[in-house]
Amino acid sequence: MRLFQLILSSIFLLSGTAFAGPAEEAELADIEKRQSNLNLQKDWAKYRLEKKQHDCYDKFFTTRCLDQARLEHRQEIREIRAQEVPMRERERVLKAILKDERDAQRQSDKNDPAKAKQRADNVKDFEQKQADQAKREADLVKKRADSEKRAQENKKANPL
Repeated sequence: MRLFQLILSSIFLLSGTAFAGPAEEAELADIEKRQSNLNLQKDWAKYRLEKKQHDCYDKFFTTRCLDQARLEHRQEIREIRAQEVPMRERERVLKAILKDERDAQRQSDKNDPAKAKQRADNVKDFEQKQADQAKREADLVKKRADSEKRAQENKKANPL
Protein backbone atom coordinates (compact mmCIF):
# COMPACT_ATOMS: atom_id res chain seq x y z
CA MET A 1 0.00 0.00 0.00
CA ARG A 2 2.84 2.38 0.90
CA LEU A 3 4.61 1.70 -2.38
CA PHE A 4 1.41 2.40 -4.30
CA GLN A 5 1.02 5.77 -2.52
CA LEU A 6 4.65 6.60 -3.27
CA ILE A 7 4.19 5.86 -6.96
CA LEU A 8 1.02 7.96 -7.13
CA SER A 9 2.66 10.90 -5.37
CA SER A 10 5.66 10.67 -7.71
CA ILE A 11 3.39 10.72 -10.76
CA PHE A 12 1.52 13.69 -9.34
CA LEU A 13 4.73 15.60 -8.65
CA LEU A 14 6.20 14.86 -12.04
CA SER A 15 3.10 15.75 -14.01
CA GLY A 16 2.92 19.24 -12.49
CA THR A 17 6.54 20.26 -13.06
CA ALA A 18 8.83 20.66 -16.02
CA PHE A 19 12.11 18.81 -16.06
CA ALA A 20 15.27 20.82 -15.83
CA GLY A 21 18.20 19.68 -17.83
CA PRO A 22 21.34 20.86 -19.50
CA ALA A 23 19.34 23.21 -21.73
CA GLU A 24 17.97 25.13 -18.76
CA GLU A 25 21.36 25.29 -17.09
CA ALA A 26 22.93 26.49 -20.35
CA GLU A 27 20.22 29.12 -20.64
CA LEU A 28 20.95 30.28 -17.09
CA ALA A 29 24.63 30.56 -17.96
CA ASP A 30 23.70 32.58 -21.06
CA ILE A 31 21.48 34.85 -18.97
CA GLU A 32 24.35 35.40 -16.54
CA LYS A 33 26.65 36.28 -19.43
CA ARG A 34 24.12 38.72 -20.88
CA GLN A 35 23.62 40.26 -17.44
CA SER A 36 27.34 40.88 -17.09
CA ASN A 37 27.25 42.54 -20.53
CA LEU A 38 24.33 44.74 -19.43
CA ASN A 39 26.18 45.63 -16.22
CA LEU A 40 29.13 46.68 -18.36
CA GLN A 41 26.80 48.85 -20.47
CA LYS A 42 25.45 50.44 -17.28
CA ASP A 43 28.97 51.18 -16.10
CA TRP A 44 29.83 52.81 -19.41
CA ALA A 45 26.61 54.84 -19.31
CA LYS A 46 27.54 56.04 -15.81
CA TYR A 47 31.03 56.90 -17.02
CA ARG A 48 29.62 58.91 -19.94
CA LEU A 49 27.24 60.73 -17.57
CA GLU A 50 30.04 61.67 -15.22
CA LYS A 51 32.22 62.77 -18.15
CA LYS A 52 29.42 64.94 -19.55
CA GLN A 53 28.71 66.40 -16.12
CA HIS A 54 32.38 67.24 -15.74
CA ASP A 55 32.41 68.92 -19.14
CA CYS A 56 29.23 70.86 -18.32
CA TYR A 57 30.98 72.89 -15.63
CA ASP A 58 33.06 74.59 -18.35
CA LYS A 59 29.92 75.89 -20.10
CA PHE A 60 27.91 79.00 -19.37
CA PHE A 61 24.52 77.25 -19.15
CA THR A 62 25.69 74.63 -16.65
CA THR A 63 22.27 73.63 -15.30
CA ARG A 64 20.82 73.09 -18.76
CA CYS A 65 23.83 71.01 -19.78
CA LEU A 66 23.60 68.91 -16.60
CA ASP A 67 19.89 68.33 -17.16
CA GLN A 68 20.55 67.26 -20.74
CA ALA A 69 23.29 64.84 -19.60
CA ARG A 70 20.97 63.29 -17.00
CA LEU A 71 18.19 62.99 -19.58
CA GLU A 72 20.50 61.14 -21.98
CA HIS A 73 21.69 58.90 -19.14
CA ARG A 74 18.13 58.04 -18.11
CA GLN A 75 17.32 57.14 -21.73
CA GLU A 76 20.33 54.81 -21.92
CA ILE A 77 19.45 53.17 -18.61
CA ARG A 78 15.81 52.78 -19.67
CA GLU A 79 16.89 50.85 -22.78
CA ILE A 80 19.15 48.61 -20.70
CA ARG A 81 16.40 47.93 -18.18
CA ALA A 82 13.97 47.09 -20.98
CA GLN A 83 16.33 44.25 -21.87
CA GLU A 84 16.85 43.26 -18.24
CA VAL A 85 13.23 42.82 -17.16
CA PRO A 86 12.23 39.90 -19.45
CA MET A 87 15.62 38.31 -18.94
CA ARG A 88 15.21 38.42 -15.15
CA GLU A 89 11.70 36.98 -15.43
CA ARG A 90 12.99 34.05 -17.47
CA GLU A 91 15.80 33.57 -14.97
CA ARG A 92 13.28 33.36 -12.11
CA VAL A 93 11.26 30.76 -14.03
CA LEU A 94 14.34 28.66 -14.76
CA LYS A 95 15.54 28.82 -11.17
CA ALA A 96 12.07 27.79 -9.96
CA ILE A 97 12.13 24.80 -12.33
CA LEU A 98 15.56 23.76 -11.09
CA LYS A 99 14.52 24.19 -7.45
CA ASP A 100 11.34 22.16 -7.97
CA GLU A 101 13.35 19.37 -9.55
CA ARG A 102 15.90 19.38 -6.71
CA ASP A 103 13.05 19.29 -4.18
CA ALA A 104 11.38 16.40 -6.00
CA GLN A 105 14.71 14.53 -6.09
CA ARG A 106 15.21 15.10 -2.36
CA GLN A 107 11.70 13.86 -1.67
CA SER A 108 12.22 10.74 -3.74
CA ASP A 109 15.56 10.14 -2.00
CA LYS A 110 13.87 10.60 1.35
CA ASN A 111 11.20 8.03 0.48
CA ASP A 112 13.68 5.50 -0.95
CA PRO A 113 13.61 2.33 1.24
CA ALA A 114 17.32 1.63 0.75
CA LYS A 115 18.24 5.11 1.89
CA ALA A 116 15.81 4.86 4.80
CA LYS A 117 17.62 1.69 5.89
CA GLN A 118 20.96 3.48 5.53
CA ARG A 119 19.70 6.39 7.65
CA ALA A 120 18.47 3.94 10.30
CA ASP A 121 21.87 2.22 10.30
CA ASN A 122 23.58 5.58 10.63
CA VAL A 123 21.38 6.50 13.60
CA LYS A 124 22.12 3.15 15.23
CA ASP A 125 25.88 3.59 14.66
CA PHE A 126 25.73 7.10 16.09
CA GLU A 127 23.91 5.94 19.21
CA GLN A 128 26.45 3.12 19.63
CA LYS A 129 29.32 5.60 19.36
CA GLN A 130 27.64 7.85 21.93
CA ALA A 131 27.25 4.90 24.31
CA ASP A 132 30.89 3.87 23.79
CA GLN A 133 32.03 7.44 24.45
CA ALA A 134 29.98 7.59 27.67
CA LYS A 135 31.49 4.26 28.76
CA ARG A 136 35.03 5.50 28.05
CA GLU A 137 34.37 8.66 30.07
CA ALA A 138 32.98 6.62 32.98
CA ASP A 139 36.03 4.31 32.86
CA LEU A 140 38.31 7.34 32.85
CA VAL A 141 36.59 8.78 35.93
CA LYS A 142 36.88 5.39 37.65
CA LYS A 143 40.60 5.11 36.76
CA ARG A 144 41.25 8.57 38.15
CA ALA A 145 39.53 7.67 41.41
CA ASP A 146 41.47 4.40 41.56
CA SER A 147 44.76 6.14 40.84
CA GLU A 148 44.18 8.54 43.72
CA LYS A 149 43.39 5.58 45.98
CA ARG A 150 46.54 3.72 44.85
CA ALA A 151 48.64 6.84 45.37
CA GLN A 152 47.39 7.08 48.95
CA GLU A 153 48.15 3.39 49.54
CA ASN A 154 51.63 3.79 48.10
CA LYS A 155 52.34 6.68 50.45
CA LYS A 156 51.35 4.52 53.43
CA ALA A 157 53.47 1.54 52.39
CA ASN A 158 57.02 1.05 53.65
CA PRO A 159 59.75 1.16 51.06
CA LEU A 160 61.18 -2.13 52.42
